[in-house]
Amino acid sequence: MRFSGIYPVLYAFFREDGTLDDAAMEAQVGHCLDAGAHGITVLGLVTEVNKMTTAERLHLVRVVGKKIAKRVPYAVTIAEPDVAGQVQFAKDAKEAGADWVILQPPPGPAVPERDLQRHFGGIADKVDLPVAIQNNPVNLPSFLSPDALVEVCKAHPNIRLLKAEGWSVEIARVLDALGGSVDAFGGHGGIEFLSLLRSGGAGLIPAPDCVALQVALFEDFQSGEPARIENAKRLHATALPLIVFMTRSLPGLVAYGKRLMAQRLGLPRTYERAPFHTPTQFGLDESDRLIADIKNIEKTLKRRKP
Repeated sequence: MRFSGIYPVLYAFFREDGTLDDAAMEAQVGHCLDAGAHGITVLGLVTEVNKMTTAERLHLVRVVGKKIAKRVPYAVTIAEPDVAGQVQFAKDAKEAGADWVILQPPPGPAVPERDLQRHFGGIADKVDLPVAIQNNPVNLPSFLSPDALVEVCKAHPNIRLLKAEGWSVEIARVLDALGGSVDAFGGHGGIEFLSLLRSGGAGLIPAPDCVALQVALFEDFQSGEPARIENAKRLHATALPLIVFMTRSLPGLVAYGKRLMAQRLGLPRTYERAPFHTPTQFGLDESDRLIADIKNIEKTLKRRKP
């Protein structure tokens, strides 16, 4: 089975008492499905996995999996600190409905490249779901060079996907060397999404701020029709100011992006777990301004659907 399309990665919503807000998470899944998402991802960096216990992460996987109910493919990021923990979490995620898993590097200081290859390969060989490697040179201290990514994918056939969050030029090198044997999903909101698609990339794992627009962008580009490809370019240009604003820092993305999503879900407010970035009034006003054009375009997208 191959995977492609827009897989929004969910924000974590908390109640006032600090516990996970299951109802808000379910509403977020519904929003993404209504927008046409081709899949759903949970426990990415914007899900604030570093602020949760293993039990809480697994609870969230189960809540989201139940709400998806196999309507679209389900990807789960695994952030446990060692091989045994990641293997067990992958088994638990499969029982909760996951179709593939994304392996993060071990937390903490940078891991030498060979050790990181062994870490990913050792998990992939023990997991009976398709495995993706999250390779993020921008936000994570441990990552693999293009050559090392090619090596580990060739050595471990169950590594069938990449969450490839580096420069599109380097991702293209990897995809070319692997000859189409892996499905590569971009990140960072899709700042280089069109370049990734031109290189043979399979999709995008963005925050869900403007998922309807990104679904339309992907489908228009993949159609191969000249007029629709031009529209995909226009949609990308419209989204870029918000994408750049949100991806300047991960704490900023959580602070402002989660509030935008709460507005779209009709939630009265958001509650945070420490540590967190306190938004400023300028930042709130700017994020509202940047998403205004996107909301207007999404209204037209609803009208064009059959």
